[in-house]
Amino acid sequence: MVLSLSHLKLFWLVEKSVMALKSCSVSCRLIAVQGGSWQYTNFLISDSRALYLFFNLMNTTPPKLTIWGRLNSFNVQKVLFLLEELGVEFDRLDAGMAYGVNKTDSYLQMNPNGLVPTLRDEDFILWESHAILRYLASQFDANGHWYGPSLRRRAQIDQWLDWTNTSAWPPMRVVFWGWVRQPHESRNYEELEACRLQMVRQLDILDRELSRSKYVAGEHMSLADIPLSLIAYRWFNLPIERPEFLHVNRWYQLMTQTPGFEKYSSGPLS
Repeated sequence: MVLSLSHLKLFWLVEKSVMALKSCSVSCRLIAVQGGSWQYTNFLISDSRALYLFFNLMNTTPPKLTIWGRLNSFNVQKVLFLLEELGVEFDRLDAGMAYGVNKTDSYLQMNPNGLVPTLRDEDFILWESHAILRYLASQFDANGHWYGPSLRRRAQIDQWLDWTNTSAWPPMRVVFWGWVRQPHESRNYEELEACRLQMVRQLDILDRELSRSKYVAGEHMSLADIPLSLIAYRWFNLPIERPEFLHVNRWYQLMTQTPGFEKYSSGPLS
């Protein structure tokens, strides 16, 4: 992108304001308008407030993301949790289950699976919740706090994201649906108990991991913590027998204090 002298002066002004304020170290990717279209630049501003200052000076607003999905969806909640933590504005459109939409031709053109969530970022469409998490963290978290600044850190986070999908969520999904979304007369109690016991085994693995680190993938909160905290919320709020997991309990209390959890992940199960 070719920048004019006025752009460069404006960047210098905003950077100088940030340094003078000695603000926090959260970095935001700078977006500039050129010829009426939004383009990403190579500039970084080390404070989210500076980004808003930039847009105020430009007398314009940044483009919003659009998320399709209902608020009570496990997979949608993951994405909303992260967006809240990143401070990224977005529009959300209800879709799925009682809201419909996700089986319409127009939606299936975006997401052929007919599931939620689906993300639109200008002309870019993305589905699969963990892919969306990685995209958002890579796009808006320049410091690599959520998805890691190195290959090995990202691999470690990916390990637990994949484990969530393959090991933790399958039994939890059965238990959750059985107790929350199925009527009493339709429940298969033998299956529910078998999945509860399987979930106990998965939580034992997680508990041992958390005995060695503060968070799931190390000493700092990451993408790996988001979906597992949503599973933990369901686990702790269902009418089931639960053995004590000391380290899971300690970690879960930390997660319940995050803005993303409080806003999007602590409502009644439905």
